[in-house]
Amino acid sequence: MKKLLYSIVLGIILSFIGQVSYAQKVSKLSETELALHNMQGKIYGWMTEWKVPGCAISIVKDGQVLWSVGLGQKNTTTKQTVTPQTLFPIASCSKSFTAAAMAILVDEGKVDWNKPVKYYLPDFELNDTEAEHTVMVKDLLSHRTGLPRHDFVWLYSSLDRKAIFKSLKYLTLSKKPYEQYQYNNLMYMVAGVLIERVSGMTWEKFVEERLLKPLKMNQTVLTYPELFKSTDYAKSYRKQEEQLVEAGFGSNVDAIGPAGAVKSNAEDMSHWLLMQLQQGKYESQQIISSKSLKENHIPLTVVYPTEAKYPELGFTTYGMGWNQNVYRGAQRLQHNGSIEGFRSQMTLFPNNNIGIFITTNSSAADYYFVNVVTNSLTDMLFNLPEIDWNGRMKQEKADVVFAEEKKMKEQNANRILFASMSHNIDNYTGIYEHPAYGILQIYKSDKGLMAKYHNQTIELVHFHYDYFLGKDMLDNMPIQFMTNFKGAIDQVQIDFPNAGIIQFLKKQ
Repeated sequence: MKKLLYSIVLGIILSFIGQVSYAQKVSKLSETELALHNMQGKIYGWMTEWKVPGCAISIVKDGQVLWSVGLGQKNTTTKQTVTPQTLFPIASCSKSFTAAAMAILVDEGKVDWNKPVKYYLPDFELNDTEAEHTVMVKDLLSHRTGLPRHDFVWLYSSLDRKAIFKSLKYLTLSKKPYEQYQYNNLMYMVAGVLIERVSGMTWEKFVEERLLKPLKMNQTVLTYPELFKSTDYAKSYRKQEEQLVEAGFGSNVDAIGPAGAVKSNAEDMSHWLLMQLQQGKYESQQIISSKSLKENHIPLTVVYPTEAKYPELGFTTYGMGWNQNVYRGAQRLQHNGSIEGFRSQMTLFPNNNIGIFITTNSSAADYYFVNVVTNSLTDMLFNLPEIDWNGRMKQEKADVVFAEEKKMKEQNANRILFASMSHNIDNYTGIYEHPAYGILQIYKSDKGLMAKYHNQTIELVHFHYDYFLGKDMLDNMPIQFMTNFKGAIDQVQIDFPNAGIIQFLKKQ
């Protein structure tokens, strides 16, 4: 009995000592460290709420790394945790690397921002001859060439960079150059090809030698084979019927590497933020001149719509590899990245010498989660009254879901019930082809018509007559079979997002 009483008393004393020790440890933290400590708890809560298994964050301020942390799991099966060294594909955040690489060539007098692309790439061809000869180097990097996204040319395809470059002449422009901002991955790929031709090195080699090595970004890689050699990289996840499942790595983003192939981590990206904030200098080395780097940061194109979503935000513009806007009165540079199940965001406040990077391994939260974290960290760092960004993002997502449901209802209201296909099902099957988008194979199964496109299997859901809706990779995209004057089906039209209607002609 005495032993039991002794054990209980000893346990209480040790527990009290532990609490005192923890309290003393917390009391020794600086005000900023304490705020970050408290913020970490909030972030864990948001991760649960938004179904984010893991994330990594780095913050730099006044030339120093203020915070570099990994939270949650990089692999939900093995339960391995994220560290500041865990690699994540950062997708379109890579565009700032391509813009910076081009800035180095400008410094060396090998490239002029204002010269036509065709001066450096005589084999550069667009569907519009005037645009082909007008588009300048900086236009490739500022999304104002007139070419819409056309992402399904490369997404999940087996095409390499050379083949995609040659296919550009078959893609229709939707605007004149400079008429409107149109986000475009393919033009960043062209910028990478230009870097290769001028420098004599592949884009990957140039970025590695001229950016990654001097920045001591020693863990950052530029291709998936390199990523898979690492023992510390995150797997990505997507939502499927309220559950998270692995999203995989099949996007073919390496083919358009200059637009989105960088794989990095919180530790290395802190070096990238520091260089951007220090006018192109890292430690004692001037990697890019402040003049050329500033060209990356200044606005060139207005992003539509121009109305800001919230009173704390200004309208957005785009430079080269960076968006520009205002957050609660402070100038802000920013870029997001999205590929497979990964979402990333990097943010600079150049006048305040602050940078924030966050990367996650879940598409279930889309950009809502990274916006919540980035904006909340910004409020904390600027010592501003806290805004409920989590509540705002939840409402924003609810509004998007409502709009999608409304669109589906309107679509179904236009459906003509019991309007059967105009031909026997066998007449729809065959091989259809577009010179840039590639081969679309239509075949029949127990479910009805199916498609094979870029090695992906797609179910076609009959809507009415010869009109179908895609599933899977072509989720809810309108698909229309067309007949010629002889009454035979001779083409398929697909309304791709941010590209318009693409015609696949029947070959057999």
